[in-house]
Amino acid sequence: MMATPDDEETAEGLLEVYQPEPVHALAPTKVFAAWHHPRKQFVRIRQWCSEVRKLIPQLGLAGGDPFRYLTLPGNELLDIRALHGVCQPLGVKLRYLGFNSVGPNTPDQAELALSQSEVRTLSSIDEFSSVIEDRLEAVANDRSPASARARQAGPFHAINLDLCDSIAFREVGHAKGSPLEALGKLLSLQLNSSTPWLLFITTKAQPALLGDFARDGFTLAIDANVDASAEFRARLAELVAVDLDQLKADLAAIWGKQDAQFLRLFCLGLGKWLLGILSHAAPPRQLKLLSSCYYQSGPDGPDMLSLAFRCEAPVHAVKDVYAILPAPDHPPQFSEIECALDLSAGVGKMFDLDDLLAGDKHLQSKLIAQAGQLLSQARYSEAEYAEWAEAKFV
Repeated sequence: MMATPDDEETAEGLLEVYQPEPVHALAPTKVFAAWHHPRKQFVRIRQWCSEVRKLIPQLGLAGGDPFRYLTLPGNELLDIRALHGVCQPLGVKLRYLGFNSVGPNTPDQAELALSQSEVRTLSSIDEFSSVIEDRLEAVANDRSPASARARQAGPFHAINLDLCDSIAFREVGHAKGSPLEALGKLLSLQLNSSTPWLLFITTKAQPALLGDFARDGFTLAIDANVDASAEFRARLAELVAVDLDQLKADLAAIWGKQDAQFLRLFCLGLGKWLLGILSHAAPPRQLKLLSSCYYQSGPDGPDMLSLAFRCEAPVHAVKDVYAILPAPDHPPQFSEIECALDLSAGVGKMFDLDDLLAGDKHLQSKLIAQAGQLLSQARYSEAEYAEWAEAKFV
């Protein structure tokens, strides 16, 4: 049975995230784009805002403490506007570092500048927040200003890589840079964190946009657990609905098909790659897939993944070799295999977001209403948005 989020929790999140803010004068020339679809509002609420709202109290942040957030915000800073509505009632400041490669003297740059001016007036935006007009991939260059800013601002409580393209297409050394290489640099930076943190990834997932280097690396990461754990092997075969006796051959075929099996395998491979890096850190880090969904952006079926991960270091007890202190209760030892099994269980709960929304008119209406309120802060007409958004479900 397809796993779906709890309707009551979703509705509660929709009601709580937004706080009254000034509505700006409308710009009638503005047109709606793919990222204004109501399903994107579901991602903002159910994944990003929901998980940040859970994490802030666990971090002990209060009294104007900064919640440090790295993002690819887009020209209208919609995720930042939404997360401000989470931070404000919790009494913390949202300190964001954004990357947006708008060109100089373009309408995109003008929109970004205006949106930044609007966002800076919000009550719970930290004064040290900024958007760098550069690509995320610049972070991979240790000598770049973008890398220096990331090191200065981090480690982060949440990283949101909301990509329009594939995270796994361009390899290291590509002229435009590699998103995976940039993510690797960010993971290195995050090893300085001693507290839990969130990683959100939205990526196109298509066989044609999966580089050989990434597919091979994801396969090696998965095979490491297939060879080490019979339980993982069996769970993987069930997850992608293949014959256990010819698992590896069937997996190789899945990499070439655009379907739900491919999306699950892509997610598991990406997650195992991340876990491989984090589990070999000192101390090792745990990685949990909190939620995952997919939807269709092109003509050939579902091809976008929206993923939410949580990373944290397990607790280590003090070791007193001279027995002056009482013997501590030893926490469970870290197990990469257990983390991989948990990751596979998380992938098994992945759901089709388009299918979910198509069958829930009530949720559609709530998403449209809340997205309209959010977009009105960026100078859109709520009425025009409602008409545009409702047509997406006809």
